[in-house]
Amino acid sequence: MFKVAPEPLTAGKAQEYHVKEFIAAEKNYWKEHEQIPTGWQGKLVDTFGLKGDVQASQFSLLSEGQHPISGQQLIQHRDGKEYTNAEGETVKPLEHRAAWDATFSAPKSVSLTALVGGDNRVREAHREAVSIALTELERYTQARLGGNRPAETTGRFSRRKI
Repeated sequence: MFKVAPEPLTAGKAQEYHVKEFIAAEKNYWKEHEQIPTGWQGKLVDTFGLKGDVQASQFSLLSEGQHPISGQQLIQHRDGKEYTNAEGETVKPLEHRAAWDATFSAPKSVSLTALVGGDNRVREAHREAVSIALTELERYTQARLGGNRPAETTGRFSRRKI
């Protein structure tokens, strides 16, 4: 099953999620030897020089729109201006869309085979399937590249993977 959160995450929410699920993840079932295996994927990984496990500091910088190693500001943040829409509702747009949460879940029978049955090949097959799906999804990645310009298809992202 593939599920994307209905709204993007702010930098603070993305960082909170990262800490909760991947740094202090006592109950995370992907844990192996008391650690959750993480890594980077996407065309920007090489551009940014990212290697190995995802470090909290790198994730934090990236979610703030900064280069994950140098800290250079890559995305200029703008204040979200409140406005009233056609229905008379007050709307305040997100100031910086830091991330989207996409969840790829294997069917319960697959999870049980991997976890209860102890078949690590199933875990690896699921990870590979997710990697392939994200490589395809990356082709459709869009970003606003400044000012009030509409989103453009960049076909590039960097992401944390497990």
